[in-house]
Amino acid sequence: MCVVEIRPGEGGADALAFAVELADTVTAWAVRRGWPVDRSAAEPGRTIVITLNGVAEAEVAWLSGTHRLQHEPRNDRRGRRHTSTATVAVMPQRPRPHGPFVRDEDLRVQTMRGRGRGGQRKNKVETAVRLHHLPTGIVVTRTTGRSQAANLASARTELEERLRLQDARRERQDTDRLRRAQVRSERSAKTFTHNAQRAEVVDHTTGRRWPLRTWRQGRLDR
Repeated sequence: MCVVEIRPGEGGADALAFAVELADTVTAWAVRRGWPVDRSAAEPGRTIVITLNGVAEAEVAWLSGTHRLQHEPRNDRRGRRHTSTATVAVMPQRPRPHGPFVRDEDLRVQTMRGRGRGGQRKNKVETAVRLHHLPTGIVVTRTTGRSQAANLASARTELEERLRLQDARRERQDTDRLRRAQVRSERSAKTFTHNAQRAEVVDHTTGRRWPLRTWRQGRLDR
């Protein structure tokens, strides 16, 4: 499974429209190849996310990079050429972990006497719990519960939440790093040029050319 993220770059409203056009092309191409497609806008009017289930990243990666659109808007009486950009990033979809997020063998559990209000039993019996997650070094302590079982469950819940947040943060960092390696959004950058006057699309990495109409129909097989 892989994910295609399409974002408008320089060019304002033209770049937004260009990003949608690129998403339409990728969707049409995937449908032609019989790939399951799940398309959504993570941010309305901005990032378009296309999930291709059962498709290897390598099959789509050649589309990544900065796509540059050159055209002459109809409302520009001077006939000036406008340039807009949109970026395409192709990333693998990480599988979600199955089963318990925290494994018992990764934990060191310590018990101690509780503190604060709660009666004589709480302060004289080892009801407090400290969890040490060995792979990450995270430590969670619970002392307020009236029983060891309650403190253990509470500490484990907090540990799982902290680990999930840490995993999500690491995934975002990896995704951002991979995206930056693939795309640049400034006008001078170009992996593909879409030239409306010549009605063609050029892949600058291979020299391959497509008629613009063929490209928009998703007929991208190389």
